[in-house]
Amino acid sequence: MMQVFCRLLAYALLLLQFACSSLPDTKKIPSQHASQQIHFIYREWHTSILLPAEAVRAHSRFLQAEAQGTQYIRVGWGDGDYFTGKNKSFGTATKALFLSQYSALQVLSYGRSPFADIPAETRVPLAITEPGLRQLIRYIDDSFVLDSVQQPIPLQAYGEGVGHFYQAQGRYGLFSNCNTWSGRALQAAGLPVRSRLQLTAQSVFEQAKAISDFQQRNGRPSSE
Repeated sequence: MMQVFCRLLAYALLLLQFACSSLPDTKKIPSQHASQQIHFIYREWHTSILLPAEAVRAHSRFLQAEAQGTQYIRVGWGDGDYFTGKNKSFGTATKALFLSQYSALQVLSYGRSPFADIPAETRVPLAITEPGLRQLIRYIDDSFVLDSVQQPIPLQAYGEGVGHFYQAQGRYGLFSNCNTWSGRALQAAGLPVRSRLQLTAQSVFEQAKAISDFQQRNGRPSSE
């Protein structure tokens, strides 16, 4: 069913992908004082951000508990029903693109280094500044829907080893999906990534990889 969804999304976005592809402006890539490191990850149609748990504990309003006793926190965004696993049917996949009712944040915690379990070709390290890291975490915090006492609203996870889900801000759709959310997250971190109409995982990942390659040519950052 995942393959069916991926084909549906690919067909819908094929022309836009070619029309909107672009590479970052290297003059705007942070290098000096870019002492912090995150990772951008993609898998099939989905993208997510991997952050050091220490930074999350220090700066997040809502993820301190998730970050306790862990090394890394990974966050992604998607349609509430499909992303949480509540309904993985073809109909739900189609509805997510056009008639999504709500969105969700996924939060995964890693008590040890996750890099052995994440294929190297699907992740890139990115160097950002300390202010950029704080802005990225603020962007994530601002993505939560809060209850009457200003706390995130948990959603049920329909699967094993998928972390925790929370109700999220924003309406998921064809032109506002996990990849546009991730692109805006990289923008919040101070990286020159285009997010508008960057609708496929590949289109955002190519920009992140170009930034990472540029930084590595200039001595930042290492691969892990």
